[in-house]
Amino acid sequence: MTKTYNKYCCYLIVLIFSLFMFYSCGNEQKEPKKAVKSQQKQVADLKKGEKKIPVDPNIMIPLERITITHTAELMTSKGRIVLGLYGKDAPKAVENFIGLAKKGYYNGIKFHRVAKNFLIQAGDRLTRNSRRMEDWGTGGESIYKKEFEDELDTETPSYKIGYIKGTLAMANRGPNTNKSQFFICLEEAEKLEHNWTIFGRVLEGMDIVELISSVRVFPSSRGADDGIPRKPIIIHWVKVRK
Repeated sequence: MTKTYNKYCCYLIVLIFSLFMFYSCGNEQKEPKKAVKSQQKQVADLKKGEKKIPVDPNIMIPLERITITHTAELMTSKGRIVLGLYGKDAPKAVENFIGLAKKGYYNGIKFHRVAKNFLIQAGDRLTRNSRRMEDWGTGGESIYKKEFEDELDTETPSYKIGYIKGTLAMANRGPNTNKSQFFICLEEAEKLEHNWTIFGRVLEGMDIVELISSVRVFPSSRGADDGIPRKPIIIHWVKVRK
């Protein structure tokens, strides 16, 4: 009787221990599922509550970051490019560009520098004369009748974003020597230091900028893919709207 009783107790103890272990393991397996479900809910809640920033599908610039005060339409021999101008970030550069455009200064001039995947540059009236190609890129004028200063405020959104693809900036021969020349950035321009005033960006026609960037050029001291286009690329006219 005692042996049977002891055996029965042993079985009972083993059974209780097994049930305890099974219950404990069951709880341990459920915890991670709860945690995952909780995390998934948190992520879903964050997605519901996050602020969506409108983005240009071509060049991925957050539109809320910079105020566009004017738009400028450039009709080139390769196609149409629309620019958004940053009148708050770079008021002098924008005023200069608008004033020159209204005077018809840019009508008929050519892109005098094309650097593949880097930038395209224009704004020199000397490009009207094909006999003076050696001088292209040395000319220009401003509405102020003189060179004007850079606008490189580190606190402006455009400065913080930098020279990403599609950026419009002043071209010059050194600090505070701005006139009428400008360039539009492509991918490799992102490496540029902040030495040139950013005053706009491409809104439409980035494919035209890329097309111009890919044309054959006369090699220069800057390299085989950085020079004057072999076939002239003309800006027929520029129209500015507020």
